[in-house]
Amino acid sequence: MSIESSGEQPGVVCPGCGGSDIGMAQVRSAFFHEDRLVVVEDIPALVCAGCNEQFYDDQTVVWLDLLRGAGFPTERARDELRVPVFSFRDCLMTEAET
Repeated sequence: MSIESSGEQPGVVCPGCGGSDIGMAQVRSAFFHEDRLVVVEDIPALVCAGCNEQFYDDQTVVWLDLLRGAGFPTERARDELRVPVFSFRDCLMTEAET
């Protein structure tokens, strides 16, 4: 399957829900690499309007694998995000105290 074109993808069925309302979009995905969380933006993907399942063509998967294999080099990053980190255990303890 190739995702070079835009708009609705006739004849494509969502592997998640079986829906057929599939369209092209640029998506963002998060990946863990060792102890780092990285985000890749502008990924071309087919997206199901019914369940929001995202799937990629073979060329996109190869590119993502190459980026992962290179260790998601920081010097190639466009930007950095700061993300909060929560402890599930701490949240349970706080809830139990109330």
